[in-house]
Amino acid sequence: MSRALGTLMSFATLFVGALGRPLGAVLFGHIGDRHGRKKALIWSMTLMGAATVCIGLLPTYDRIGVLAPLLLVLIRMIQSLAVGGEWGGAVLFAVEHAPPRRKAFFGSFPQVGDGVGYFLSTGVFALTALLGHDALADWAWRVPFLLSAVLVAVGLVIRRSMDESPEFEAARRAEEAAARAGRGKESAPVVAVLRDAWKTWLLATGAFLITVGGYYVVVTFMSSYAVTELGFTDAQAAAAGTAASVVVIVCTPLSALLADRHGLRRVTLIGVLLHLVAAFPMFWLADTRSVAGLWLAMCLPMLASTIAYASLGTLASGWFAPRVRYTGLSMSFQTAGLLGTLAPAATTWLFSSFGGSWVPVAVAFAAMAAVSAVCLLAFRPAPEAGTSPDTSESGTPGPTTAAGTETLPGDADDAAGVTWAG
Repeated sequence: MSRALGTLMSFATLFVGALGRPLGAVLFGHIGDRHGRKKALIWSMTLMGAATVCIGLLPTYDRIGVLAPLLLVLIRMIQSLAVGGEWGGAVLFAVEHAPPRRKAFFGSFPQVGDGVGYFLSTGVFALTALLGHDALADWAWRVPFLLSAVLVAVGLVIRRSMDESPEFEAARRAEEAAARAGRGKESAPVVAVLRDAWKTWLLATGAFLITVGGYYVVVTFMSSYAVTELGFTDAQAAAAGTAASVVVIVCTPLSALLADRHGLRRVTLIGVLLHLVAAFPMFWLADTRSVAGLWLAMCLPMLASTIAYASLGTLASGWFAPRVRYTGLSMSFQTAGLLGTLAPAATTWLFSSFGGSWVPVAVAFAAMAAVSAVCLLAFRPAPEAGTSPDTSESGTPGPTTAAGTETLPGDADDAAGVTWAG
């Protein structure tokens, strides 16, 4: 394969991976809101697992020519569709099964999975790299993709044994009762979100921005900056990234417990604001050109992200009514993800445009945190029809009950009647 074609197909693969996730959020959100969270999660994991294994089985360019990268793009599109419906559903399933005072803790486990996945992937690739470059390029790169079949099989067994979400069952019974009363069929979830809850969708997207975009800045730009500008080896940068993943694994459930105790929005906002604190110091630490400095440069912003991300899924899920919650939460997170994938290219452009200075990158990092903080503060419970059917965007009372019904400890300072949404 020529260098130009290889570069083109690489960009195409990344693009469809980013584009497919919002589409997957709509597709699996519809399934989850109409037919059940459990069914959507089983299908998303099945599709994602099959696509991942297919990547490991894909013939090489030498065997089937240009069809190989084209098939890779197609498989990545299928995989990204599944991923688009996976995170929101996993958080929602955990939160809706959780006891009232442990919603953030239960809802944090999908975020722990991010750290575990990064840790395992770096470990597996490190082991396969020991086989040598030739073996890695020839066949060893397939091993992690094929091994994913084991994790998928275990996940499917667990999901098939779970009971459906009690909140979904209650929402379905209410919808069936409304249909019997002749109120007509509800709009598709995506239509309800875009028509009735668009402000909430935008605010939730903005709230997620720093946790997604900031992650890409740390994992991609900071790693590249350390190697290309500061002279660290790839192994040293990877080790710092692995240390950051340990921070995610350890601190996510602890942060969620704090959120359950002291209030979801309060703890989430602290995590978001810590990104502002870390924006410049993370580069100062990296510029020490010491291994310890690089580890701190990666772990400090990742700690801020962990504190915010641990409870943000639980918080944002309470912003949407049960009948559109899967769609609303997934669309918000994946829209932020689509914007976040631009962060590596944007920060690289800023770095090169300002003569190799990291200051504009730190400013952009802080700006994303500021946007997320404003969105968190701007949301107020008891909003619109699609979000909390008590009221519409214009404040007109709606026919049904509010999205949330449980008040968590520590949230009394927000507003009267605040549920876990606040």
